[in-house]
Amino acid sequence: MTMESPRSIDRDCSDDSSVGSSVPVAFLKKGEYGKVVNISGKREIKTYLEGLGFIRGTSVRIINNDSSGHILEVKGSRIAIDDGMAMKIMVSL
Repeated sequence: MTMESPRSIDRDCSDDSSVGSSVPVAFLKKGEYGKVVNISGKREIKTYLEGLGFIRGTSVRIINNDSSGHILEVKGSRIAIDDGMAMKIMVSL
């Protein structure tokens, strides 16, 4: 078994364009786009959101964000989610 040095692990992580540059979809403004890079939370939440179309690499457009929730366009469908769910969907800009 070989062990990688911390330096090589850091280098590998820095090559991933999504590391350090992703934000929750809840932070995007009306009209902005993002690409799904990760979904955080329990397995049930991930499965639910993936079933709605939030799959890694999928483009998301913000239709509306306000205090009542978030309306997002994913794969041609409009989906309404609450702030808690929107905080779990990480996107790159």
